[in-house]
Amino acid sequence: MPKKRRNNGRNKMHKGHSDPVHCENCKRLVPKDKAVKRFLIKNMVDQSSKRDIEEASVYPKDEYSMPRLFIKNQYCVSCGIHARIVRVRSNENRRIRYISNFREGTEEASHGLYKRANQRSKKPNEK
Repeated sequence: MPKKRRNNGRNKMHKGHSDPVHCENCKRLVPKDKAVKRFLIKNMVDQSSKRDIEEASVYPKDEYSMPRLFIKNQYCVSCGIHARIVRVRSNENRRIRYISNFREGTEEASHGLYKRANQRSKKPNEK
């Protein structure tokens, strides 16, 4: 039978099993290496409250910035597809691996096996 994905849909390399985590949406138990992980970056307060806090603050605006919340969301595969966090890809596009640190000089990058994550594609009329 043909193999659909080279890692069988998981990120566990030479491990017996990985700890389960709960899906953020449906609370299903999913192996941690199979879960779809996304960071949600939010401001602690909204813009109007932020402006009021900056006006009442002793510190100058240039030296102090409001902290942000970094929330790691983990979804099961079915919720990730349903919420359009990940999409179903064709056989050829499944081979493309998305990475955050893109090294231009590597041999794999020249063959098009890797693409930068969250990169906006250029339209044909743009340069």
